[in-house]
Amino acid sequence: MNRVLAFTSALSLFSGLVSLLVDRMVYKIQKKKKEEKYAKIFGWIQLSLAGTGFLVVLLLQLL
Repeated sequence: MNRVLAFTSALSLFSGLVSLLVDRMVYKIQKKKKEEKYAKIFGWIQLSLAGTGFLVVLLLQLL
């Protein structure tokens, strides 16, 4: 269970970073303000979920 949650958190971290770094810049270059805004919002949501997932994994390992 811990490995699955850690793997899911790692994937969420990676996709959040891609959304913030790559997708947002592509939309910025194409001057798509609405898509850039949503890429930023969903990127931060994914990063926060990844951080929460990693904290849960650490807490489960301590128990």
